Amino acid sequence: MTRKKILDVFTKIRVQKQLYIIFFIAIFIPVITIGNYLVYNTRALLLEHYEDQSHSDNLRVKSLLLDLTANLHNKAESLASDNELVRLLVSSYSSPGESAQAMEAYDGFRTLLSEDVSIQHLSVYTFNTTLGEGKYIHQITDDIQKEDWFERASKTMTPFWTEEMVADDFGNESLMLCLHSRIFLPQINSYAILNLTVSSNHIKNRIENSTLNTVLWLEGDEIFYCSDRRAIDTNLEAYAKGPTGYYLGKIRLQDYSVIGCVSSMSTAYSDDIFHAASLNYDGYPYINKITRIYLAILLLILFITSTFIYIFSRYFSRRVITLRESMHKASQGSYHITDTFHGEDEISEAFADLNVMVQDILRKEASVYEAQIKAQELTNQQQRMEFKMLASQINPHFLYNTLETIRMRSLKAGNTDVATAVKLLGKSMRYVLENTATSFSTLAKELDYIQTYLAIQKLRFHDRVNYSLRTPPDMNLSEYQILPLLLQPIVENAILHGLEEVEQNGKIIIHIHIKEKKLYIEIFDNGCGMTPGELEQMNRNIYQHPKESTKSIGLFNIYQRIVLCYGPGYGLKAKSRKQRGTLITMVLPAQKFGREKEE
Repeated sequence: MTRKKILDVFTKIRVQKQLYIIFFIAIFIPVITIGNYLVYNTRALLLEHYEDQSHSDNLRVKSLLLDLTANLHNKAESLASDNELVRLLVSSYSSPGESAQAMEAYDGFRTLLSEDVSIQHLSVYTFNTTLGEGKYIHQITDDIQKEDWFERASKTMTPFWTEEMVADDFGNESLMLCLHSRIFLPQINSYAILNLTVSSNHIKNRIENSTLNTVLWLEGDEIFYCSDRRAIDTNLEAYAKGPTGYYLGKIRLQDYSVIGCVSSMSTAYSDDIFHAASLNYDGYPYINKITRIYLAILLLILFITSTFIYIFSRYFSRRVITLRESMHKASQGSYHITDTFHGEDEISEAFADLNVMVQDILRKEASVYEAQIKAQELTNQQQRMEFKMLASQINPHFLYNTLETIRMRSLKAGNTDVATAVKLLGKSMRYVLENTATSFSTLAKELDYIQTYLAIQKLRFHDRVNYSLRTPPDMNLSEYQILPLLLQPIVENAILHGLEEVEQNGKIIIHIHIKEKKLYIEIFDNGCGMTPGELEQMNRNIYQHPKESTKSIGLFNIYQRIVLCYGPGYGLKAKSRKQRGTLITMVLPAQKFGREKEE
């Protein structure tokens, strides 16, 4: 009964939502559960690996440190029992020269430093006032007696370790590990103090052979060795206190966390406690990186499966909806249903049966619709004929004939100037109308049009406008092609602006020549010219004309036509000098006109 109720509730939901529910139960929940388990387990294994690595490295460092400190203690004991050194310290000297000679004769210090590279500095402090200051032997002064290490050495006979600021040969001070040991002098009922300073470079060479970072310090003191400056943090001391302190796991340093092992170490000959920390800075970043990769893979799997289910459910749902809507239209008497239905399954077969049924009905109505369509086509044809009759177009021949009539009447009236102007105007308009829709014209036709245009301007301005055309004698202008109506705006610009202030003897010179398969057309006017600022402004208008401005757009349009047709290697160049005139150079490819011939 419960199963039937569940099925009843489930079947009341639309098919697309049913597929979503199945996906969520069968795919989404298992993938999330298994994925989270794998991510958690991987993080745990990696963390355990890095902790084991830190623990092993910490044991290695402690072993090396124990070996180093034991070796220095043995060297200190050997030096303290050296009879020659004891004799040097207990003898009384009559002069500074005698004491200096005695210290120079003793080579135990030099021998020890040359044989053991772990010792960076060696000092012996004595109460013997007859023994002067030397390289290795020093007097115990009042300042020395105030030092903490001396106060401790004067109270204990056990060797001990401290951290002292020691200057190197260049005067740079750094914190170093020092061993302090008494040299007993029973002959004079006194003692001396031997100080051995451990070389930080030796510690570095012995310890730094792994990717982990090492920190060493004495309990209660500062850190005397650190392979990475980021690990100098007083919080490390809280992780392992006392002679048996030990910690393995996550360590918080300033603003970031690392995986590390901190442990303590004591020696048999001293009461001092050493602490060693082995820190892995790459552990958590690598674990987090692997976690992000796994999570990204998990999200990618969910995204791909979700997308597939979404697309399939929409596709399946639309097919069902299309079939349902088609059946609903047919039941309402609307038989214009879609004639395509994707697929070859049971839904497609049901739609095919429905389509066969409605096609029989549509064929019966086709004859009626066909008669109506033919009637409508006749009506449309009638309207198109009426539109053609009403449309009026300008006939170019009518325009040319009219201008010719005006020219003939002007000649009869004896007005030759008007007749000449009308003839030039007709010739100019014929060229413009014939080349408005053409792609190319010959250079000869274009120059003939320019000469016609200049002749019209000559009639208008008289001696203010004079012109000449210069071409190579062996150049056939009809063999080369050019974009039509390309030169007239430049010539017009030269007349309106270049010769604006010229009263007489104005000149327009057009020079054409070919160089390196390029056609150069130079248009010069001897007008007012331009200042450098005006020339720069004109160049900006040519190459980068403001979109919102409609002024001075002629040269920009010419430049754009050239670039769009021939490419960026061609275009316009302008030169000008005030009161000397202006030169516009047009650079085009020297292309043959092809099979087209001049009329």
